[in-house]
Amino acid sequence: MIAPSSSCLHFFTVFMNKIVIVKLGGAAITNKKGICELAPENDLSILLDQVAAAYEILKRTGHQLILVHGAGSFGHPQAVKYNLKSGWSSSSSTGTLSNMPNANYLKGYSHIRNCLQILCQAIASKLEALHVPALTMSPIDYIETVNCEDTPTSAFKAMADRAKSYLSLGFVPVLHGDAVFDQIRGCTILSGDIIMYQLTRLLPQVCRCVFITDVCGIYKLDPKLHPEQENKLIQHIKVSATTTDNHQQPDQPQQHQQHDIISVADVTGGMQGKVRWAKKIVSHSQQDLDTVICKWGTDEALDIMTLKAKLTPNALMTIITRN
Repeated sequence: MIAPSSSCLHFFTVFMNKIVIVKLGGAAITNKKGICELAPENDLSILLDQVAAAYEILKRTGHQLILVHGAGSFGHPQAVKYNLKSGWSSSSSTGTLSNMPNANYLKGYSHIRNCLQILCQAIASKLEALHVPALTMSPIDYIETVNCEDTPTSAFKAMADRAKSYLSLGFVPVLHGDAVFDQIRGCTILSGDIIMYQLTRLLPQVCRCVFITDVCGIYKLDPKLHPEQENKLIQHIKVSATTTDNHQQPDQPQQHQQHDIISVADVTGGMQGKVRWAKKIVSHSQQDLDTVICKWGTDEALDIMTLKAKLTPNALMTIITRN
């Protein structure tokens, strides 16, 4: 979809009646160094003001918006403390499988769910104040996973159908990474990145997925630890189209891919996973779409959320497209 040139990157696809999915990363909306702390009020206001502006622009041009937000400090510390990713069925103290959670899991699971609901409601309330008609959707209400990432796309249909229904009425669905029940593990953590991927599989109108985080994109080294890397942003990654079932692992980097990377720094606590799923969204999609990783508050963030047709080669973002 994007063809690099010496002067600019052009989007040749004409976007009409399309859906943009925006992931508000946990590093952008929370203070990940704390526990259940939102990002500084000024920073969060700048980000959500951009989201509100993007919603209005998309609405005027006949397009729609789906929001997915990460958990950040409202989910990651809690998941680690109570070992919720692995689940109680694979973590019995006796070493044998158990279908019933012990007291620690009961406490931890209810705690993380309450924390996530607080975060989701806080984001929705702020969006409402900005005149964005947000309707929250907790994944736990729509899906029971099967060994987390092995879950077939068909299991996400109820979630996608509800999001589509909200869109048809003019609302903005707001989903989030969640602690869900799992048929194999008992429970697990379903990331917002996986939710984005599955929505693109079930909603053919999706033309772009945007990851909003606290860095400008993908670097070969963490720019927070290596300031000299700040001007070494990888702007464009190409991936090959892949026909795959839902159990196949995402594509590995290929030597012929432009600006591909050997390893990616875990900048936000989950950049490796973010890149993995961003590439998988593009390579496995049945429609023509791209994914973009960019920083909140930048001009690029608003431009990319609103399907701006032209990008300069110095744009502060990483774009992932199909060969």
